[in-house]
Amino acid sequence: MTIEELFHAFTDADFQYTRFMKTKDYERIKLARYDNLIEGIRQQAIKMDLSPGINEELQAIGRMDLDYSPNLNFIRKAFGVLTFGYSKRKFISKKVNQFYLREIHQRHLVVQMIQNHLAQE
Repeated sequence: MTIEELFHAFTDADFQYTRFMKTKDYERIKLARYDNLIEGIRQQAIKMDLSPGINEELQAIGRMDLDYSPNLNFIRKAFGVLTFGYSKRKFISKKVNQFYLREIHQRHLVVQMIQNHLAQE
């Protein structure tokens, strides 16, 4: 990946991040595309060996779990049975949205950190 392609990837990642934040639409295809883009940027930044702090952060961050499902305790399951599944669906939807929001934002911050470091050099 050349520097020009890397800066295009930064622009694309920023655009996709903004779209996720506005629409809160976490479809598997869009998440997979975003995850692949971030993984490409991450691999390139590791090859470039920017700084020890950035490399630690890049090693710590992994791939996004596209099949995330929150754990339900007994009380949540029982309450779901009493409400005919409504509260369970609402709880799962809320937790999945929170998970993807947190994961996307974390990756966006790492990309911003890489971009700022390259802009300073």
